[in-house]
Amino acid sequence: MGYLAGEDREQIRYFSMEDCIPEECLVRVIDRFIEIQDFAALGFTNAEPAELGRPSYPPKALAKLYVYGYENSVRSSRKLECEARRNLEAIWLLNNLKPDYKTIAEFRKDNIRPLQKLFKEFVKLCKHWDMIGGELIAVDGTKIRASNNKKNNFSRKKLDERIARLDKQIDEYLKKLDENDIAEQKSEIDTKKVLEELNERKEKYENYIKTLDETGENEISEVDPDARLMVSKKGGVDVCYNVQSAVDAKKHIIVDYDVTNSPTDHGQLSKMAKKVKKSLKLKKFTAIADKGYYVGGDLARCKKYKIRTIVSKQNPSNPKDQPEEFHTDKFVYNEKTDTYTCPTGKILPPHNKKSAKRRNFHNKTACAECPHREKCAAGNCGFRTVTRGQYSKICDEVDQRTRENMATYRLRKQIVEHPFGTVKHAMNGGYFLLRTRRKVRTEIALLFLGYNLKRAYNCLGFKGIMAKLDEISAQNSAFLRLIFRKFGICGKLSTISRFLLSFPLHGDALPGIL
Repeated sequence: MGYLAGEDREQIRYFSMEDCIPEECLVRVIDRFIEIQDFAALGFTNAEPAELGRPSYPPKALAKLYVYGYENSVRSSRKLECEARRNLEAIWLLNNLKPDYKTIAEFRKDNIRPLQKLFKEFVKLCKHWDMIGGELIAVDGTKIRASNNKKNNFSRKKLDERIARLDKQIDEYLKKLDENDIAEQKSEIDTKKVLEELNERKEKYENYIKTLDETGENEISEVDPDARLMVSKKGGVDVCYNVQSAVDAKKHIIVDYDVTNSPTDHGQLSKMAKKVKKSLKLKKFTAIADKGYYVGGDLARCKKYKIRTIVSKQNPSNPKDQPEEFHTDKFVYNEKTDTYTCPTGKILPPHNKKSAKRRNFHNKTACAECPHREKCAAGNCGFRTVTRGQYSKICDEVDQRTRENMATYRLRKQIVEHPFGTVKHAMNGGYFLLRTRRKVRTEIALLFLGYNLKRAYNCLGFKGIMAKLDEISAQNSAFLRLIFRKFGICGKLSTISRFLLSFPLHGDALPGIL
């Protein structure tokens, strides 16, 4: 039968860039989304072309390239430069512009905050399109590797060991110098030069210790000063950032994020919940999280913000040889009498003031006469003590709520964990290229924007999302015509700004220009 014959490469053909891109392609959604944004309002540099000098690349074109690159696992400025020359979708997106890697990298460096605002603008659109329910929000964190090798991360213990080792080496070289002087021999090794290098390294490590003393931190990283050594889920240790995300349960849209250098999730639930409440303008909602967020003070702050929490309880630390019926959770607290009742029915009264942060409950007399004392009371004291903290009441409330809503809690993984899997594996987002928290936030914003674009595209379909974006574009055009009719093309910016702030549909019907 033979083989299929290809076309002649030297044959001249007539076609446009539009013919090279499929009709229902995500790159068309990226193009339309960026086009409806007001880059001047978002704070992008060079949002208006300069009157003098050489023409610059339009910021919208470079923003399109970055959103497209992060959505397609291409984040390096050099790789994006290659894509702009060989990738038909990127060529179409940039209208055949070919910026070099330095121009691409400087655009990201100069627009750290505006690129983060693009993520928030798309979240506003998703809320306007009723893709965000705002009733159930799942919060979780993941470790993403920073641009800093473990060898370039130093703790106080590591620095002390390095300095002690250097002191030993310096002493050895000084002895060699003395021996060579006595024997009047010349060493093959330039001992003085080696000593200078050792002293320089020692001085560097001593300066690191001074920095730790000044900042109060426990470790320091040479390349990325904000990154910290963290334990990953696989059991390994690496220099990472702890990325927090809040995902709405309705369509699994990421509604907010944060980047911390804390190795645990303690204290992050109230921060994320407060951010979500502010950004989505919600009065109340339910937040679900795993046991890593189970901290009494944090749960109390959530209650203060009128946020209902469903959080799994951490397993209490009980002696291994203790029978289950005598575990701490089997002791029942009675709020009216302010006492605990042990599994055998004995009453344990408090032995601290009610205002104390930690209160102890015990009954020495009852324990002395109890036949189960050896099984229940561990240690040499001879009686069992139950400790109650200042946040035990809120913890009891959350525990009761979690037990009553286990079906809702089981939804947590499928709501908040699969976006991390998509970002890390499908979008190659398991490591950061930029350094410092300020810049890393931009990277995670672009990754999450790429995920949200994919999610909205899958939920609404190509025609649905393009129709909604076209509607926003038409509203923008109508609104601009209204401004020109009211103030004229040369109207004063201060007057126009006051008019925009007083417009009744600000932030809802016209999210594309706000």
